[in-house]
Amino acid sequence: FLVWVNEEDHSRVISMQSDGNMKQVFTRFCNGLNKVEEAIKAAGKEFMWNEHLGFILTCPSNLGTGIRAGVHIKLPKLADEPRFGDILLALRLQKRGTGGVDTAATGGTFDISNLDRLGSSELEQVQCVVDGVQHLICMEKALMAGDSIDE
Repeated sequence: FLVWVNEEDHSRVISMQSDGNMKQVFTRFCNGLNKVEEAIKAAGKEFMWNEHLGFILTCPSNLGTGIRAGVHIKLPKLADEPRFGDILLALRLQKRGTGGVDTAATGGTFDISNLDRLGSSELEQVQCVVDGVQHLICMEKALMAGDSIDE
């Protein structure tokens, strides 16, 4: 768990681990963020929040919850699938390289994360990633076995 201050955003709260246990990562994130917010409030400050827009951040694409839940996953067969972008869009997911924004994937390994920040809760957005990644794994396995992914 770590907090970056004035690195791209005014602040960035990060919770991660290498075993893929999203529940533990999200629980740590929530607990840590609550402690950060308590400290900010103790100093007489608070995060900027709007009833209509949610949290106000420096990047407009993060309005709402501001949460980006990402998973690094190797999908070499799906990477070669011409419909990969459309599949991700249908699952409300996005891809980037593991080096961050605007980086290319290497060896079919992607950082897959939630596309939406507005219109649903943090928990719903994390669950979207969990469910979507499980679906992508099933599709990758089907392609590896030579099966169709048309449903």
